Amino acid sequence: MNDERKDDARDDTGDQRVPALGRRDLMKLGAGLVVTALNAPKVAAQTPSPQPVPVRTRAGYVYTANRESHNGPMDDTSRQIVKFVNEFSESKLTAPDIDVLNKIMLDAMAALVAGFEEPSVRLCARLARQVQPVDLKCTVLGYGIPTSPELAAFTNSAMLRHCDFNDLGPGGHVSDLIPAALALGEALHSTGMQVLTAVAIGYELAAVNGTGGEAAHAGMVAAKLMGLNEDRLANALTIALTPHVTLNKGVGAMSMWKGLRSAEPVKCGVWGAMMAREGITGPPQPFEGRGGLWSRNGRGQDFTLPASADGKLAIHRMGFKRYPAEGSSQATLDLIPEMRAWTKVEEIESIHHQLGGLGEIADAPKWDPRNRETADHSMPYMLARALMDGEIYLDSFTEAKYRDPAVLALMARISMSQGPGFRGNAPARTTIRKKNGEEKSWDTQGGRRVAPEGELLSKPTATHRLTMEEIVAKFNRACAYKRVSDTQRDQARAIWSNLRAVKDIGEAMRTLAKFGDPKPL
Repeated sequence: MNDERKDDARDDTGDQRVPALGRRDLMKLGAGLVVTALNAPKVAAQTPSPQPVPVRTRAGYVYTANRESHNGPMDDTSRQIVKFVNEFSESKLTAPDIDVLNKIMLDAMAALVAGFEEPSVRLCARLARQVQPVDLKCTVLGYGIPTSPELAAFTNSAMLRHCDFNDLGPGGHVSDLIPAALALGEALHSTGMQVLTAVAIGYELAAVNGTGGEAAHAGMVAAKLMGLNEDRLANALTIALTPHVTLNKGVGAMSMWKGLRSAEPVKCGVWGAMMAREGITGPPQPFEGRGGLWSRNGRGQDFTLPASADGKLAIHRMGFKRYPAEGSSQATLDLIPEMRAWTKVEEIESIHHQLGGLGEIADAPKWDPRNRETADHSMPYMLARALMDGEIYLDSFTEAKYRDPAVLALMARISMSQGPGFRGNAPARTTIRKKNGEEKSWDTQGGRRVAPEGELLSKPTATHRLTMEEIVAKFNRACAYKRVSDTQRDQARAIWSNLRAVKDIGEAMRTLAKFGDPKPL
């Protein structure tokens, strides 16, 4: 018998194999497959499709949630979040925690002052002016406009975020949510410590993936200051989250929404907390329920609060910006003095810059910026402008600067690419070639300052940990640029850097209620 036809063929382990097929068998099988394939549509047409199994329900469910207005049971994720928020208290803040919170608050005020009177901020202030408060009075800083909590939070958050000058770390630009604490704190006459406690909670939630985003975090900050119980905290969380899952700020040529993207969910978070305070209930399972966040974005990660296993609060992992520009630029801008010491602009033949976020700050529209929002997210523009002027600051983003023919000519000599293995905000390498053939590279790694530590980094080697003295200098310079008097500046700085001593946060708000020289709205 031919070996190909043996029925008892075995492999070298002694196990029986599938019987071997001879050539004639294969030919027959091939012909059979062709006939089967040709007849498949006919067979399928003659075969009745299976009937769906009917879904039936019956009595047996017993409601046991015991929630206000007989709302449904909250999901486990909501329960974990509201439990953490409810149980977190002032007593949990240590002296080092308060020191860091003081830095965060003063840095936030520096960023807020920097954004005053910018075009999109003025439009937000005009909107806020249309609503006069009845019970809960809050202030739009700089303009002194009294308005409702959610619109004060919206406009102040827009002001704080506009110049891309605020902190960066786990959870992104987390100080965007501080105006939520200020709005409710002012309306309810909260103490400085109560506001700091609420802010610490917001930072902790922001540092954990899967806790719902900016609207949910701001909602928890506001609800904490309102003293809501866990049932209403859960309603504030879901009302803030369910309708407000935000998309990206946009790509390419940027719009005003780049600076307002965070302010809008902060406003919605405050409004959600206010609705929950009145007793309005929301969908009970915003994370794990049918149609919830996980069904849309995939199951969330298991998490614990506090965010760090060692219990150290997320506020200690925040970094602060030296320059009013996108996060990936910070480390490279630190190196500008060295580059300028090595070459003059007129000596440069070409520049090649490798980075980790090519699609964010070096895509096509970033080579022809037409507004401030695009310019402060354009790495080619910021690199060229800094080489020409020596630094990037608030005055780097006027139309005269980003449409300057000289800067556009220098940008034409720049190229950019994704660095090998580079990701996040930390790594960058700049190579400058002179017309005489000399070439030199600068690398942001190797002990130099890099972007703030957090999930955006390729490695946790951050040193953008500005000292309090550096943040004071940042605040002072922003005040000078926006024409805040020295007397007002000193009074504001003293109170915002020591909120622990403030009995009513309204005292701090009044120090910056009006400042500078705003044009009529």
